[in-house]
Order: sequence, then structure tokens, then C-alpha cells
Amino acid sequence: GSSAMEVASSVAWALESLGQPPSWLLVLATPVALLFGYRWLQRRLAAMDEASARAEAAALSTKLQKNPKTFTKDELLAYNGMDRRKPLLLALKGRVIDVSAGADFYGPGGPYGIFAGKDASKGFAMMSLKEEDAHSDLTGVDDDHLKILDDWYSKLTGKYPTVGHVA
Repeated sequence: GSSAMEVASSVAWALESLGQPPSWLLVLATPVALLFGYRWLQRRLAAMDEASARAEAAALSTKLQKNPKTFTKDELLAYNGMDRRKPLLLALKGRVIDVSAGADFYGPGGPYGIFAGKDASKGFAMMSLKEEDAHSDLTGVDDDHLKILDDWYSKLTGKYPTVGHVA
């Protein structure tokens, strides 16, 4: 993208090379230059906000890894990826892990986004992406599916850092 100063400079050069520009050209060129400058500024500010949010989430994750927290279900829900200033968390068998590195999978709009901010043990055990299965109650889950949950638990806790437990 080009900055407002670069656009203004280009417009000034073009006008100077034309000699005395017609007034209608100035009337048209000024708002165009201002619009380009405004859009460039908007993009820069959005990129800075995103970088700041990611840094804040990473700092909080590091803090939680050093001092794991006991989360209530409601507290954990606040880490579902909707607030970019917080790490993306989910829990399996009560263990809370930071899956921010897998945000494409577990974040909003991701194929497993339904599990974010929850202890989704039953969903993993049943290999279900249904909202009604995204919880921790394993009542009635058979041994074969509990083994599937154990496999997911081993895989995900080996891949992502632990940041706490669910109360």
C-alpha cells in the first residue's frame, strides 16, 4: 500500500508537470488522495491492533503455563477465541490446554471450533461435532469410545501446552 504522503506527492508532481492545473482537477484529486491515505491508515491500525492482541494472548498463555489456573466452566468459555486478547483454550478430561497454535482448527469458524472454551471430552470420545456433545459428562460412554478419548488426550496434551484444569 502507499502512504498518504506518497499519494499526495505523486498528485503534486503530476499537477506541477501539467503547469497550471484546471481547478476541477484539484477538486477531484484532493478527495481521492485523502481517501487512499485514510484507507492506508485504517489498514495499519487494524494490523497493529491484531498484533497487539496476539502478543497479549501469548503473554497470558505463558503466565498460565508457569502458574496453571483452575477454571470454572464459565471462566473457560471466555477463552473460546472470540476475544483475540486471550489464548484459545479447550479442555479434555479436565485438563485445560492452549490450542492457539491450532486456531485454524479450534478457533471461530474452524472445523473443531465447537470445542473451544469448553471441556469437550464427550465430543472427542464420540468423535462428534454436535453442540450437545461438546461437554465433559462421560456418563454412558462405552469403553471403546473412552479409548478414543484417551488417544485424543495423549495426542493433544503432547502437542499443546497445559495451562490449567477445570474445577
